[in-house]
Amino acid sequence: MVKTERLLLLKPAKADLDVISNILSSPKQTKYLPNEAPYSTKQQLDYLQKRISHWEKYNFGTFIIVLKQNPEIKLGFVGAEFAPNPSFIDVRFGIVSEHEGKGYITEATEALINWFFQNTENKVLYGVSMVENEGSKAVLRKVGMMPAENVDLYNCEGLENFSLESPYA
Repeated sequence: MVKTERLLLLKPAKADLDVISNILSSPKQTKYLPNEAPYSTKQQLDYLQKRISHWEKYNFGTFIIVLKQNPEIKLGFVGAEFAPNPSFIDVRFGIVSEHEGKGYITEATEALINWFFQNTENKVLYGVSMVENEGSKAVLRKVGMMPAENVDLYNCEGLENFSLESPYA
């Protein structure tokens, strides 16, 4: 568990399908994800299982974001996982629409980054966003990521890459 002023970041469990489904079934929230459209129920289940499996295999991954004052309220997810190109680990995040614009994702991403560099041997963390996704790019910049040239995490055009080196390296 990771704590911030307003949030708790918890390892994912099967019971977290509700928040995953809330995000991945929303056309607005999936517009900038790989599908670029809502995920089917099976895809949502697979997505959650992959998050759980990543933790089991690597001892780091995606957290579920909940309110510290009321942990029953799930806001979204934030994590660091191996990209399709396994030479890179990148940040990923998503939030339930009703909780957008409150700084939760930035707060959670900052906490994730600190936890990641303190609890793994990794020296660099990447962030990837579709060129049009100004919101995600703003979060990546706010947490200190800088544009990264000559890296390809997803073998896909139309993406901007960012990176951040560990302050503990």
